[in-house]
Amino acid sequence: MQASTCFVLPLLCAAAAAQQFLAVSPTERATYEGSSFTHFPLGRANARMQTLHRDVPGGTTLHGHAYRRDAIALRGQVDGFQCELEVRVSMSPLTPTTASTSFANNAGSAPVVVAPRQVVAFPATLRPGLDPAPNFALQIPYQTPFVVPAGGGTVCIDVILFGNQSPAGIDQNLSLYLDAHEHYSDGRAEQPGYRTLVGCPAPGSAVASTATMSYWRLATGARLDLALRDGIADDGSGATRAFVLLGQQPQAATWPTQPGCGFWTSGDVWFALPGSLNAIGSYDGSLQGLPQLPPGYRLWCQCGSVDLHNGALAFTDASTFLTPPPGPLPIPTARIVNSTNRSSPAGTVSYAVPVMQFF
Repeated sequence: MQASTCFVLPLLCAAAAAQQFLAVSPTERATYEGSSFTHFPLGRANARMQTLHRDVPGGTTLHGHAYRRDAIALRGQVDGFQCELEVRVSMSPLTPTTASTSFANNAGSAPVVVAPRQVVAFPATLRPGLDPAPNFALQIPYQTPFVVPAGGGTVCIDVILFGNQSPAGIDQNLSLYLDAHEHYSDGRAEQPGYRTLVGCPAPGSAVASTATMSYWRLATGARLDLALRDGIADDGSGATRAFVLLGQQPQAATWPTQPGCGFWTSGDVWFALPGSLNAIGSYDGSLQGLPQLPPGYRLWCQCGSVDLHNGALAFTDASTFLTPPPGPLPIPTARIVNSTNRSSPAGTVSYAVPVMQFF
């Protein structure tokens, strides 16, 4: 990043970020954690990324956009950094589902350079205490506002990365863990669990048992995918079982026969999972045929494993999530990115997009 060719954003522009936020895209992710994460675009030193948004209301005046920290994938801090970037905004002639690999095809006929080439500083972010992150902390104010036509349409946000600076050095690719969400053409929606609180080890082990969970809202019904690790190892008898607890409230309680083993959910419903654990105490499977719960219903969940022969027991860490709404159709957002060459005329199209807020 050549500091001589850049300038730091004035404080007046930063003040624009304090204005009221107007829209989130994808819209349904405003109060829900995205199903994925991304390092695009801010985590790359030489890149170009367009995002197409069909869900920004007509008549909205855009003074800037922002990204939020992913809550699921990384538990620690992401250091502060600076990016040298430029932002152009236009009304695309295409829709997200017809997005082109050609950057020129996606941009409108009169792109507005809303943020001329400059250095923007972004703060360090900590993992939030609950999903999703409470604010969109990584903000890019625009020097020239952009007005979405009253009739709406597809807004094209075109971000060009010229370089960066961080504790890792100058012009290094960074792992920033921005919240992102993936859309599917069949309308299903994934909601990964936010892992919290600590599980207990299986007897004879010093490693606490863990589990990741992901809830899927399907066309009919729902499914919970689970990956349990460091549970009760099976000795070949097939006597081990995995189970999952679903509760409406968080709760701290101790299992009566194992004082060091707590469970963290009200456990209103318990489900036995099919099959047994393997020889190292791992289990991968799904709880099928769940009913569809209303969107926005927070569940507190925990897995466990048990040996039916000797009663050995271990609970995993806890997870929580909000049951999601159906995936919107037609798909409202898309991204087109070239992560290594900003001057390339083309990128790769994907429906896994960063969750963005416009102000």
